[in-house]
Amino acid sequence: MDLSPAILGAGAIGALVIAIIFLVGMTKKWGMLVPCTGMMLFGAMALPLTWNDRVKPTIWLPIQTQRSTLFLAFGCLGMLMLLIQARRLRGKAIPISALMLLLAGVYASLLRVVHNDPLDGAQSIFLSVMTLVPLLFTASAVIDSFDDLRVLIRVVAALGVIWLGMTGLQIVVNPTLVTMGNEFRFVGLFSNPQHSGVFMAFLCVSLLWLTMNDLKRYKLIYLGMLGISSVLLLWTGSRTGLGMAIIGVSATLYSRVGRAILVLPLVALVGYIGLKVMVDVLGITFGVERLASTANTRDYAWWKLYSVGLESPLFGVGTEDAEKSENSWLYGFASYGIGMLALLLMMALTGTIEIIKSFRARFSVPGEYRNYFDFLNGMMLMYFAGAVLEGYMISRVSSTLAFFMIAAVANANLRKLAKYGWVDEYEMYDDYSEDAYSSYDQFSDYGDGEYAPDHA
Repeated sequence: MDLSPAILGAGAIGALVIAIIFLVGMTKKWGMLVPCTGMMLFGAMALPLTWNDRVKPTIWLPIQTQRSTLFLAFGCLGMLMLLIQARRLRGKAIPISALMLLLAGVYASLLRVVHNDPLDGAQSIFLSVMTLVPLLFTASAVIDSFDDLRVLIRVVAALGVIWLGMTGLQIVVNPTLVTMGNEFRFVGLFSNPQHSGVFMAFLCVSLLWLTMNDLKRYKLIYLGMLGISSVLLLWTGSRTGLGMAIIGVSATLYSRVGRAILVLPLVALVGYIGLKVMVDVLGITFGVERLASTANTRDYAWWKLYSVGLESPLFGVGTEDAEKSENSWLYGFASYGIGMLALLLMMALTGTIEIIKSFRARFSVPGEYRNYFDFLNGMMLMYFAGAVLEGYMISRVSSTLAFFMIAAVANANLRKLAKYGWVDEYEMYDDYSEDAYSSYDQFSDYGDGEYAPDHA
């Protein structure tokens, strides 16, 4: 594809800015967030196609076309940053559910040797390792205290600024290219309204949590982004995305609904103003009526995935021949066989256990931190609930897997903080042991650091 001088110039400037930020972050706690933001951004876009697979000429087409390459490039930067900041990982927690997701990615890559050829399999393994490993350790590298979760989730806000900005420019240039079908459902930088709906759900819940918990000087920014994102979520017409958002919002507001409920009218007002501008000024038609539909669009897809899986239960038939993708576990079974199904079921089981542990752990921390566990539990629940209707669990280039990695690993490290407290990263015990670790208690009011439900 021929690139104009303007695009090449903008790309060169962008690469220079990223390089400077990366170099500055090499010695900073937030350093791992730079490659993570890049992977999440390029995982939140796709080749823009119509329903009949014709490429749409968006202004971001050169970037969308190379999104897998750019995703891998930032993964390599993440691996480099991980090696530089390896000391920050001492004593940090890695949950089994996140490891299962990593193993599922590598397993899928190995089976591409069977489905395609050894070269494709080797390339896929390289992609999986170089991207999933940095995502696995990002939250661990950042979190040393409960307040570090705010720093970690700001990466989602940064992602939202860039993604919404790129989408906004496309709407100004040609708004029809951010929609699909006769219902004009919103796809943004994706090619499918369902994928866009899932992404917007995670973005909305993250912005809501930041609005409630981050510094006051940022709240107006979060509030505006939350209103816009809520409108775009409805515009996708995705019932899956809306359901996921409801789960995440309910969890996030679980312990703080008294104060947080005051934010909702403001969000609704901003959303309504945004809706009016898009309809009255830009003349955009919405396909929101689909959200009220009761049509069953999944039962045939599930039956088809199950039937395809039975044709080759050991190794599957590959993603290209699976035909449908409307359930992550069945999609994994149809594409990669019984081994993938076992990994995904184990991931769901261990993830559920981790959510239950975090719910218990929330009672051992001061009240202002309980919402942290509620939010992360909500993100994990959103992921598993959406996976019942979408096949994103086996996707290798996706912002959704980044959301889960961040939530699951952050949740594990906060549980460890709640139980033992945390020591300074440069003053950790050389001979690490649970006994030595438990001698430090971040919340000294709670005795020896064990769970203390009587303080709830």
